Amino acid sequence: MASANPWWIGAGFAVNFSALLFRAYRWRLLIGGEEPPPFYPTFFATATGYMLSTVLPIRAGDVARPALLARRTRVRFADALGPVLTERIVDLIAILVMFSWFCVVHWNDFPQARGVIHGGALGAGTLLGAVIAFLLGLYFFGSSIRRVHEWVGRILPQRFRGGWMRFFDAFAKTLTITERPRDFFVVLGCTVAIWACLTAQLWVVFVALGRSLPYDSTFLINAVATIGLAIPTPGGVGGFHKVCQWLLQTFYRFDIDNSVATAVLFHVVGTLPVVVSGLALFAREGLHWRDVKEVASSDEP
Repeated sequence: MASANPWWIGAGFAVNFSALLFRAYRWRLLIGGEEPPPFYPTFFATATGYMLSTVLPIRAGDVARPALLARRTRVRFADALGPVLTERIVDLIAILVMFSWFCVVHWNDFPQARGVIHGGALGAGTLLGAVIAFLLGLYFFGSSIRRVHEWVGRILPQRFRGGWMRFFDAFAKTLTITERPRDFFVVLGCTVAIWACLTAQLWVVFVALGRSLPYDSTFLINAVATIGLAIPTPGGVGGFHKVCQWLLQTFYRFDIDNSVATAVLFHVVGTLPVVVSGLALFAREGLHWRDVKEVASSDEP
């Protein structure tokens, strides 16, 4: 790790921070339609939310983010939470497309991990088809799916049902962005930019360590390491590193020391800008931890 070029690591920090800007702009468009919320409160909620998701063992930021935005703008909590689900689905599609592309291009390039490539391609393709079918069904048969959603909501206590349906309606409303071609293509462009940043930050670490790997190796790492991040540990510590270590050793013949060092640097570059930005804005707004808990607990479910 000490041998890493600090200038390239600094470039990785800048690339990672850029992803936050694109995320805030995309979320803003998905929420607001013709009148999106101002950029600064949207960026504040985005940076703070991702900071919380990074340091806590659950995706707490996905709830705190719309709650913080609702307290600073006229956007309702449910109206901001629905687009968060849209973002997750769009990002899932991006991950599946990149991973599927990697598997097809390198179908026979890794005999030691052929099962991962072939099985992964089948699983990713199936899941991608299911997600797209769901979105198309929601777009063309939205009223029918809404009735099913409303029926499911009846199992909830009465006081939660209004928020449940507003959340669904806000999510479904984001699909109408296709009727605004300019915003639709801006959202697509932001998504491409986000994942260009999130793959470039990994490739920059390889460059900083003097390792010559093809750029699309980051497609594989980003997709499979998502499983490690899903393990409920604070900041993904442990699971993310183990998955990255295994990938680098299995696919690219790294030894144990270099694979662990690279995984740690991946994590530093991928989390430090988010944590620092979130904490800086947290302090600038004069917030305390109890404020975030109050915001998250007092808003609609």
